[in-house]
Parts: sequence; structure tokens; C-alpha cells
Amino acid sequence: MFQVLVIYNKQTKKFVLWIHFENGKDYRDAACAIATCDTPDGDFTYHGHFNPYGFMSRDCTLFVDEDETAYFISAARDNADLHVYRLSEDYLNIDALVHRLWQGEYREAPAVIKTEDDYLMLSSFCTGWAPNQGKFAVAKAMEDKWSALYEIGDETTFGSQPAFLLNVHGQLLYFGDRWGGDEGYLKSGYVVYPLVKEAGKWQLKQAKEVIFNKDQVTFRN
Repeated sequence: MFQVLVIYNKQTKKFVLWIHFENGKDYRDAACAIATCDTPDGDFTYHGHFNPYGFMSRDCTLFVDEDETAYFISAARDNADLHVYRLSEDYLNIDALVHRLWQGEYREAPAVIKTEDDYLMLSSFCTGWAPNQGKFAVAKAMEDKWSALYEIGDETTFGSQPAFLLNVHGQLLYFGDRWGGDEGYLKSGYVVYPLVKEAGKWQLKQAKEVIFNKDQVTFRN
């Protein structure tokens, strides 16, 4: 199991965990698993694993919209497609498959955030542990039509792969996995870069240092 994702359900007052499930022997289950807990740091109760509507489910993320509707986004069909599923009200099951995005484009490592103007999704191509050219897309709502894919960052996304996106004091931040590769998984770490919109297009900027102040985020190059 890996890619641990946890969201809070205000109705049930439960922390709900979704995770990419494999059987530990080979990479063929391509499923998602669910667990719940009353606290984020307690012992989670495991509720089992499954393939959404029979589809494979590998690299994945969760997103909770402003109206508390939650979405599970995962790579399907041997990573060829990216599926967007609306979750049930308790976040414990799939309610509907609302998108099959960029079919045959082999996108993985999705990360989503709502901005002032649109919904932004970043993803990477499938190249194993090696970084590649990241791309982004936008939509006016999660279930509306998503745009084409546009390049962001350099040809290796500055040596990283999308992990999650975060808004801190109005500054959008990209958190990326920098995998250890030949040096080993335990040598992996995170990078943090600012996301900015210039001339109507999202840009990923490199920064050597991120400084989290009381009411703002600043960067040093």
C-alpha cells in the first residue's frame, strides 16, 4: 500500500483514508483501499479494497470541493487514462465516474486545487522513478470540461513529480516528490515551489528556499 490520502467528513465526523492497494507480490491488483478513524493519528479501521467499477486504480489523489463534495482521481487502464470519480456523501464509496481524462496520454501523480479563477490539476507522464515534463489543465468546475494539457516547469519538472498543491496565505505552492531513483527509495524527499499565473497561464517557479512567515510565504533563489 502507498499514496496515503486522508480527508475529513463533516457529516460522519470521520477521517477517511484512501490508498493505492497492491498485494505485495506483484503490481497487478491496481486497486484502492479505504479506512476510517475518529482522529487523524489514531488506529484506522480497514474497510477493504476494490477496483472502481472494475477499472484499475493506481496513482491517485483526493479533492474536497467547497460544498464538501469529494472526488477520487486515479490512473486507470494501465495508466493510459485518468479517471475522476465523485464519492458518496460519507466518502466511503464511489458515487459516479464523472470523467475519463486525456485517454491514452498516460498521466499519473495527479494533484488538484481550486484557485480564484479555476480548478487546476497537475500530473506527470509515466516514466517510473525518473522525473519528466509535468503538465497542467484547468476547468471551471470539477465536473465541467477540462482543458487540454499544457507544459509546466522544465523537462523534468525541476527534478520532481507532483505530490499535492496547497494554498498558504494566498500563495499557491507545489509540493513535489523527488524520488531517490538509483540511490534508493529512502533517499527520496520533497521539493516546494511557487505556482504563479502569468499572462493567463500557470507557471512553476524554482526557488532554493521557502520561508513560511506568520502571514505570508516568501522565496529565495
